[in-house]
Amino acid sequence: MQSWMYCALNRNYVTPELADVLMETAEEMERRYPGTTTLVLDANFPFFDGFPLLPHLSHDDGKKADLGFYYADASGYLPGAVRSPIGYFAFEQGPTHCQPTWPTLRWDFDALQSHWRDFGLEPERNRAVLEMLSNDPRVGRIFVEPHLVESLGAGSDRIGFQGCRAARHDDHIHVQLR
Repeated sequence: MQSWMYCALNRNYVTPELADVLMETAEEMERRYPGTTTLVLDANFPFFDGFPLLPHLSHDDGKKADLGFYYADASGYLPGAVRSPIGYFAFEQGPTHCQPTWPTLRWDFDALQSHWRDFGLEPERNRAVLEMLSNDPRVGRIFVEPHLVESLGAGSDRIGFQGCRAARHDDHIHVQLR
C-alpha cells in the first residue's frame, strides 16, 4: 500500500484473485525493471459488500484496486514516489472532452496542482504495467485517461475511459477483475 492510512482506514481489502494479480504484476515489474516499487492506493472495504468505497463509484466488492503511476525526475526513475501525499489528485494534465457538469466526481483541484512534487511519468514502466495488466486474462477493465493511454502508446480493448462523471484517472491506474 502507498500509505499506512489506507490500511488504518480498512481501504486495503481485495479478493485472493486480485491479490494474486497485484502481487504477480509487482513481481514481474521488479523482474523486468530491478528496483521498481509498485504501489497500491485505494482498494475496498472488507465489509459492506456492494457499498462503494467513497469517493469511488465502485470499489465495492474486493475486485477493484488503484495503482499509483511510476514517476521520474531528471535523475531517472524514483522508486515508490508519488506526487501528492496520498497518491491522488496530482493530475497529469491533458486534453479532455468532458464538460463541467454537476453532479460529478471529476474534480480538478486546480488550486492544489502547483503544490505537488514536480515529477513526470516514467513512460517505460507505466506502458509496461498497462500492457501486463491488459494481457492478464483475470483483468476485465483498466481505467486511465485517454490522453495518457495515447501518450504512453498503451492501447488495448481492456483499457478504457471511465466517463465524465467518475473520478479522473490521470493520477492513478484503476484495475478490476472480470
